[in-house]
Amino acid sequence: MNIYASVGLPLRTPRQRTYCVKVAIDPAPIKSWTPIISLGVMTCTCYGAAFYAYGILLDPIHKDLGWSLTFLGTVFAASQLISGFGASFAGRLLDRWGGRLVFAIQAAASLSLLASSWASNAAIFAFLTATGLGVMATTGFYHISTAIAGRVGPANREQRITVLTVIGAFCSPIYLPVGAVIINSWGWRPAVRIFALVAFAGALQASHFASEGRSTETQGPSPSAFQALRTSIHRPQVRRMLFAYAFAGFSYSTLLVYQVPIMIDQGLALGTAAGIAGFRGFSQLFGRVGVIPIAARHEASLALKISYLLAAFGSLFILGGNLWLGLIYGVLVGSSLGASTPLQALYAQDTFEPEDLGLLMGLQHSVFAVAGAAGPVVAGFAADTAESQSPTVWISVCSLSAAAFLLRKKKTHTPD
Repeated sequence: MNIYASVGLPLRTPRQRTYCVKVAIDPAPIKSWTPIISLGVMTCTCYGAAFYAYGILLDPIHKDLGWSLTFLGTVFAASQLISGFGASFAGRLLDRWGGRLVFAIQAAASLSLLASSWASNAAIFAFLTATGLGVMATTGFYHISTAIAGRVGPANREQRITVLTVIGAFCSPIYLPVGAVIINSWGWRPAVRIFALVAFAGALQASHFASEGRSTETQGPSPSAFQALRTSIHRPQVRRMLFAYAFAGFSYSTLLVYQVPIMIDQGLALGTAAGIAGFRGFSQLFGRVGVIPIAARHEASLALKISYLLAAFGSLFILGGNLWLGLIYGVLVGSSLGASTPLQALYAQDTFEPEDLGLLMGLQHSVFAVAGAAGPVVAGFAADTAESQSPTVWISVCSLSAAAFLLRKKKTHTPD
């Protein structure tokens, strides 16, 4: 954080003058890695239940209950909307009270997901699932965890966020293949219960070990959340960044939710498709480990542009319908997505005001999630209409290309 301190400086004249000197104070007095590791574990349990698992649950639920892909995609879209509209509120809670309250809310939301596993009525299932997934995403996705990592822990901010996202990258390699085994062995309902209970435990441990993260600025967060949001949105650099993130969110949400159904549509078995999807998640490690040297040498916007274009190109390999092309898809899309997650967080934190970081990172997630909510609905409708999952891939490719086009080099603001 930056504060202003009055320092008396002796001059050559007998008088002394008082100057306002900007002093940088370490915003991360917590020197243990425990909160960062805890956030990484929470990321795995939350993302696993609230995002990745839904993709492998779609086909079993569709076949078991006969609900259309459009309906199931709409349920996920509703959760994305809840996440999007609630993200800034959760960020405001973080700025004022820290992580303990935010993660306690996440633990309560996981119980709604647990209850949905007993539902056979479409309306009840939709309400419980959308509410559970939405609130979990609101309180546990990277807009919360990277904001905390930007404020507490050892080393520098880039290293803290990289370690956090590297741990989080183990989520899909674990959840997708293990979830497929559980579904094939016992069915989708026990799988949902296991995911929900693990998420509950992950949220509780984070509320204990990562309970800090409130605003580190001397004056605290801005008195008016609305005014802070309005001021930020009026900056052209912020608007362009948010539009780019919106297209990226649309694409990634669509692709990650439907990647397993796409591969099944191309002729692969559920276990093989889930294994490739898990490998894609594991490949995120390649991108995330390389973020520190990339960020040190290149502008974050340039690195993001490359990652978006690489993901767009790699997405085409999912249409190959065989294991080897699927693995190429996993490497290209996984590594690019892996790099984009911390790069988006770093670029946003450089762009937003530090005293309202939680609130404004929530704004970023709101845009990402609301745009992402449209993806599964559009893709589900396109798949039901065309009776093929191929349009889903082309939707993702076009959206990622638009995101890359919108990114521009960050302008340096000269203080008045």
